[in-house]
Amino acid sequence: MASHNVIARSAMIVTRVNRCGFADGPSKVPAPLYGDRMEHVESSFAGVHGTRIVYDVWTPEDAPTGVVVLAHGLAEHAGRYRHVIDRLGSLGLVVYAPDHRGHGRSGGKRVRVDKWSDFTDDLHTLFGIAAGEYPNELTFLLGHSMGGAIALSYALDHQADLDGLMLSGPAVVPSAGQPKALVAVGKILGRFVPAAPVLKLDPNLVSRDRDVVDAYVADPLGYHGSVSAGLAAALLGAGESFPARLPSLTIPVLLQHGTADELADVSGSDLIAERAGSDDLTLKKYDGLFHEVFNEPEQERVLDDLVAWLRPRVQTGSVSS
Repeated sequence: MASHNVIARSAMIVTRVNRCGFADGPSKVPAPLYGDRMEHVESSFAGVHGTRIVYDVWTPEDAPTGVVVLAHGLAEHAGRYRHVIDRLGSLGLVVYAPDHRGHGRSGGKRVRVDKWSDFTDDLHTLFGIAAGEYPNELTFLLGHSMGGAIALSYALDHQADLDGLMLSGPAVVPSAGQPKALVAVGKILGRFVPAAPVLKLDPNLVSRDRDVVDAYVADPLGYHGSVSAGLAAALLGAGESFPARLPSLTIPVLLQHGTADELADVSGSDLIAERAGSDDLTLKKYDGLFHEVFNEPEQERVLDDLVAWLRPRVQTGSVSS
């Protein structure tokens, strides 16, 4: 992959997790293990405007075959992807998984953003860290929901640094199914009253698995309030930019979307499939599945598809810069 500006290790805060699942140090705070053969490191860096961005690094025991940066969705956090990380680790992939600003363990006002580019700039800093720690490795980007829109924005700006893009239920057409008047009002509020609450996610639309929904509702790191007008407007603005920009996207792309997704309309994946310039694009639609296809009762089939798409791409090992 192409070179990035590498953040000095001294600028990061690192918490190592030992094999017993506890953070090193006097507090001995329990930490989950994402795989019995993966080492976990929690770190942080100063993102845009100095906001503290916390991220996890999951490293397989064997020599790495590549790197994946994982961008989670709206109002959640990277810790909800443990089972996905396990499957990526089975391919020998090192996984960098940040909590976006305003989400999870990271700093910033909850589920707020000043500019859409704050998300992608934070992601670029993390890619620089990953490139410094694992230079010349194959590099992939996986994004879900709002994280899919962030990932697509990033890929359109930095695809020379990526070997593949994987999107799950990408929220790239956030205005789908919404009255034009409501969208217009949302944009005005986003500009003049960005903190105004405009939208609250229905947790029952996340998954058909009741246990997943209950865990989502009870998750202390999740955000369960209303989404701000500023963030909604930023997402709408990004979505409006995609149709004209997609023909320039030429890297390999995997799209995975449930046809019963009521939080991020499946027309978003259709748009990418129709307009992207890539000649290596796979669209997987799953009949009747809700928004979080990785957390549906059929999740193993969905994850099998993700692994099957990645496997031939990582078998060649590292690449030269």
